[in-house]
Amino acid sequence: MLNHNIKYEWITLVREKWIVILLLLFFSITLFAVRNGNEKVEDRNLSITKEQEKVVKLDAEFTADIDSVTRKLKSPPKKSWLDPRSLSNIAWDAPRVVAMEAVPLALVSTGQSDLFTHYAKPKIYGEAYTLGFSELSNPVQLLFGSFDLAFVCIYLLPLLVLAFSYNILSADKESGVLKLTFSQPVSVYQWLLSKLALRYVILSSIVMISVVAALLFYGVSVADNFSAIAKLFALVLSYMLFWFLVAFVVNLFGKSSGNNAVTLVSVWVVMVLLIPSVISQLSNTLYPVPSRINMIHQYRVAEAEADKNANEILKTYYRDHPELAPKDTTKENQYAWILSYFASSELVNNSVKPILDKYDKALAKQQTWVDNLRFLSPAILLQNSLNDLAGTSTAHYADFRNQVIVFADVWKGYFKPRMFANEVMKAEEMKELPKHTYNTESVKNHFASDLAGMIFFVLIILAGSWTIYRRYTATGILNA
Repeated sequence: MLNHNIKYEWITLVREKWIVILLLLFFSITLFAVRNGNEKVEDRNLSITKEQEKVVKLDAEFTADIDSVTRKLKSPPKKSWLDPRSLSNIAWDAPRVVAMEAVPLALVSTGQSDLFTHYAKPKIYGEAYTLGFSELSNPVQLLFGSFDLAFVCIYLLPLLVLAFSYNILSADKESGVLKLTFSQPVSVYQWLLSKLALRYVILSSIVMISVVAALLFYGVSVADNFSAIAKLFALVLSYMLFWFLVAFVVNLFGKSSGNNAVTLVSVWVVMVLLIPSVISQLSNTLYPVPSRINMIHQYRVAEAEADKNANEILKTYYRDHPELAPKDTTKENQYAWILSYFASSELVNNSVKPILDKYDKALAKQQTWVDNLRFLSPAILLQNSLNDLAGTSTAHYADFRNQVIVFADVWKGYFKPRMFANEVMKAEEMKELPKHTYNTESVKNHFASDLAGMIFFVLIILAGSWTIYRRYTATGILNA
């Protein structure tokens, strides 16, 4: 009987052209969403490439100029700060690019990439990078978000599921077919579950075909990224299964098609819109972030105070770091103008550090709050893992910020002792300048826990459906 039921359901779906409509609709929106994500990734890669090309060009120019002056093919400038061999010139004018390279699946989810920059160029002085990496963005775009694959899967896919399954039982009931069906030895639970299972398989196939085709079209190799794409499908198909089971439970009550539609849309609003919004707002209320304007003001005040006492600070610095004290006091250091900055920067950083720490702690608490409560909604679980797969999560950008700060210290550490020693740059040393390699090894992956959370939702709904079925028998459904 069940085999006959599935066969009849397949014929009905084909005759009503549901399969063709869903395939064309979902493939179109998927292709458009992946195209939007790909454009953002291309812009990101292009901006990084341009900066890296500038570095290569500047290195070649500095190398040629240093070589010319060293070989006396060109007279050195009278002013030391114009000399190409000056360490301060190279440290300021030719900084390395610390880039956050895009992962292959970055086009899947925009995540936090609309809010933060993807490269930084730490220089010999200036601590602005410690205040964050936010960039100017279109406020309208930030309000409505990006139409990427994550948006399609989290917001639109459940609506397709509900439209595809909200009236499975009620339509047969309203047409009178349901009484004829139940005159046969068939369980309502099995009958309804088999019809939904067929629709789940059909829509899952459509989703996988559409996503793979879109990724291939925009140059993402399925073979090279099989593991990541498999995780993507595991998450999305589990998320779909949750919504099919929600429709299953609502259908079991035996209400009218209109009642089912209203109920399912209400569940969608609560799970996809309301719960994530409430969690986000509560995180901002419970753990408010200090004003960035106040941080910048405190930083500038500390800099101004340090400038007033530059000479005294430098003397104290020499006492604390005798290895940097000048060996030859009769020769003027060509970097004297910046040495006082090195001495005062530690004082400035120490005075601003409590404010920065408070800011970072508040952000960390907000993220912890969201991470702990993400299990209240499968939509948050899916968004969290898609951001992880795309490398655009909050954790990725926080890790990138830390990498920039660390490399800034490495960059300064290369020049700082040499400037105190009054050295100059050699042409062959240009190839030995510190370089940064981006890595995400320290970023925690939430795939396993998010998938487990999704499966937990599925099991809860299954358990609930069985309870409802035992209370609402076939006769009860027919009379509802």
